[in-house]
Amino acid sequence: MGVCDTADNTIDSKCRIASVVLTHNSDADIVISLPQLRAQKSIDHSVIIVDNASTLACLQRMQTWLRHECPDAVIGTISELESWIRANPAQVQVNRRVYLVLNPENRGYSAGNNVGIRLAERMGAGAVLIANPDMRIDNPHYIADLTQALFADEKNYIAASRIIGIDGKSQNPLRESTFWEEFTWPRSYFGKLFGGGSYVLSSPEKEPICVPKVSGCCLMLRMSFLKATDYLDENVFLYCEEPILSARSRMSGGRIIYAPKITAIHAHVRGEKGNTGKRMLLFIKSRKYYLENYSGYNWLQLQLLSLSYGFLALLNRVRGAFDK
Repeated sequence: MGVCDTADNTIDSKCRIASVVLTHNSDADIVISLPQLRAQKSIDHSVIIVDNASTLACLQRMQTWLRHECPDAVIGTISELESWIRANPAQVQVNRRVYLVLNPENRGYSAGNNVGIRLAERMGAGAVLIANPDMRIDNPHYIADLTQALFADEKNYIAASRIIGIDGKSQNPLRESTFWEEFTWPRSYFGKLFGGGSYVLSSPEKEPICVPKVSGCCLMLRMSFLKATDYLDENVFLYCEEPILSARSRMSGGRIIYAPKITAIHAHVRGEKGNTGKRMLLFIKSRKYYLENYSGYNWLQLQLLSLSYGFLALLNRVRGAFDK
């Protein structure tokens, strides 16, 4: 049993949860999301912000604001924060303390979040909430309620809430694409002609249910599961983290729990992530890694999908050349 587990599947009074928020030039979002995380009640909770090599101006703005709003915040490199934790074990238990890790390089979603996850593990956290800086969590019992759902059963490795986008549409729970959907990807250019369905599953249930996949923008992970699987897979820089987590949970004999009564808002604005062509090529690279290492497809299926994605990458490069 971990620090948050009890024999009757209730939450141990000493259970500590750490929220890990990965930022990259995200100071405008942090000033909104951090106060909401610090306002969480009914749970011992710390917030770890991992800055993935933001610009100097952005970092200065964030540090100035943080020192004003959270005078007891601990700021430094990962080695400096680890030294502080070793030297101040009693201070680590202070509720709602904020830590800012200054990462010198941007190594992507998984590697960046792993910095925060490993720090949370050293602090004794039984689980981590990974939340994008553009998440809006108004419910002060959000983390406590999601923790309850996660630790309701020892086989629950991942838990996520209902996520609503700023367009009002649900972003959880998710399904994985089928082989034929990926192989016949050109259907996406022709809308519903080929019968392409949504990857967001309909969920009329009110109680927590087991689902195949959830969004990586906001989810809670059991620390014992993360340690047993060597934390997040750092072989992808961005994209496909969700199917990899889903596959790792399934391969470890665990479940992903979706709690529809708990809700958060994902205030993501499309078009703010930069060059679409480069992002498409990055997605293809990550997707091929997932397929080769986690999908379970046979050799022929992998070869067909490799050809399909290779053709997509070629078209993307050709389109990029004409756009210049």
